[in-house]
Amino acid sequence: MIDIENVFEAMLDYNRNRPKRRRRRPCYVKAVEIAERMAADFAEVIGRPRTKTIFEAGKLRELEIPSYDSCIAQLALWRVCGKYVERRVHDQSFSSRRGKGGHLAAKKCEKFVRTHIGDLAKYHLYFDVRKFYAHIDKRIMMDRIATIFKDPKVLDAFRAVVYSTPHGLPIGYPFSHALANLYLAPLYYLLLSSGRRQYRVSRIFVYMDNWIVFSRYKKVLHTARVEAERWLSGVGCGIKGDWQIAPTASRRVKICGFALGGGRAHLYRRIWRRIMRNVDAIRRCPTQSLYRSLMSRLGWLKAIHMEHNAVFAAERKALWR
Repeated sequence: MIDIENVFEAMLDYNRNRPKRRRRRPCYVKAVEIAERMAADFAEVIGRPRTKTIFEAGKLRELEIPSYDSCIAQLALWRVCGKYVERRVHDQSFSSRRGKGGHLAAKKCEKFVRTHIGDLAKYHLYFDVRKFYAHIDKRIMMDRIATIFKDPKVLDAFRAVVYSTPHGLPIGYPFSHALANLYLAPLYYLLLSSGRRQYRVSRIFVYMDNWIVFSRYKKVLHTARVEAERWLSGVGCGIKGDWQIAPTASRRVKICGFALGGGRAHLYRRIWRRIMRNVDAIRRCPTQSLYRSLMSRLGWLKAIHMEHNAVFAAERKALWR
């Protein structure tokens, strides 16, 4: 974990995930300095992050932004220990995992709905965990990590990361989403094994704190919701009031910005309108700031193109020329 080569590779990983204008040139001398500080006191390298408030999805969200040295130390830790944490997370969790992602979750969910809409996917349960990251219990989080690692130095390193913020799990840290997946992993197995064999849920798709549960029986999903509420209350969380249980054939499934079922998948209307407002603004006054704001939604632009939307596909080449 504190090997100099591992720290230097963490610097390269840091640049791969950053925009070009925010990248830092890897320095071997800096890597040696960070490795020595990690060996002396890992918690001192992590330190306290600065906070930043952003407006996202119609609400204010507070992010914790770590320093450069803290990012490198966390990436060096995750490069060594991340694979062991990933083994404890189920395959149906698509958030912040290599080879996964929101678009893949929507694609697999769409395929399952299209294939089993009259049988295994006849009904679906949608729920969202209320203020999930802010209500994560740090003691429970460390207990989960302690079942994977026994080395006191590794546990101290994870403890420094988890306890670096006063409440919950820090959102802006490099592997906070991966730890959040581990935190909710027991809920997946609880819902998958609840009830008698022929009356269990058929499939679960998880993206961050958004859950989609399918079954051929509505009563099974009501039982699953009650069990999820009971389990989440035991770990300091809860379910938002906008949960719903509905027939898949008559009400679309909401996952990762897509609405599935009843034909081709479509983006949420509010996401579509937001993207097209940005596109119209660039057409009127093309500036670098507008281009950067649109680049953050490049995934949605690709999704619109995959839907073969006539309005956007006709001008896509001219837009990115």
